[in-house]
Amino acid sequence: MTTMTTRAPAAVLQSAWREIQLSWLFIRADRWTTVFPATCFVIAATVHARLSPYETVVTVGMGALYFWLFVYEHTLANQLVGVEEDRLNKPFRPLVTGDCTLRGARLRLIAVRIAFPAYGYCLGVLKWALMWQILSLLQHEYGWGRHWLGRNLYAGVGVVAQLAAAWEIVGVLTPDAWRWIVTLMITVTLLMSVQDLRDINGDRAVHRSTMPLVLGETRTRIFLCAGFAVGPVAIHRFLMAPAGPHWWIVATDLVLGGLSLLLAVRVMLLRGPEHDQRTYRLVEQWYTLALAASIYTLR
Repeated sequence: MTTMTTRAPAAVLQSAWREIQLSWLFIRADRWTTVFPATCFVIAATVHARLSPYETVVTVGMGALYFWLFVYEHTLANQLVGVEEDRLNKPFRPLVTGDCTLRGARLRLIAVRIAFPAYGYCLGVLKWALMWQILSLLQHEYGWGRHWLGRNLYAGVGVVAQLAAAWEIVGVLTPDAWRWIVTLMITVTLLMSVQDLRDINGDRAVHRSTMPLVLGETRTRIFLCAGFAVGPVAIHRFLMAPAGPHWWIVATDLVLGGLSLLLAVRVMLLRGPEHDQRTYRLVEQWYTLALAASIYTLR
């Protein structure tokens, strides 16, 4: 009896740990666009609200869990409809490697689609959770993901669902918070096609209509280069300048602006799947760095 009693909690813990590890395999490639930057915005909101250290730790922890579920729903739905494409573009994903079965992924998606809005309700951000779920359905079930405009809108409007929830987990959205959200929404909507440069062969194979395939790779690169080139102006005007002429704001302005110019150069001159993958990773890190800067610019 004692052995069985001892084994039961151990088995539960082992199963829970297995689920955490499996969820990480699904979301790890998207952590720089969801869990990390959105949690930074939660921290920015706690600094703005002047929460105590204990309240901050608890709130940030709850926010990080929310965004883990946020991206887990996306990756489950996305990878379920893209297994054949992933065999070409992303063979490390769990449905391709066999770490998870299709049936297992479908069951987990059902569970997350129930747990995520329920948890969002507990945090007071149900409307943003439901907004994200509607976007996910449009993207993965109703064809948005097969056209470049729908893909870009999904990413851009998804920024609103993500960052508005991040701030409202702590308190009421402020005009300054909305300024950041809208600026990043527009930026992501216009420039998210950079992710499609690395997947041209796979997208062509599955007949997906991405910007490089519709407008041509060269035209797409010129458009993205121009967008990243004007990035420093937008960064300064809408994100950094309102915080005042402090040296740390100027330094952040220079770093973000310099990274944007580097991306403009890379997207035009460094081509091929490996270079384009690295460029997209730099875009993700730019996004996270920008939201980390919000911690001391929105205080």
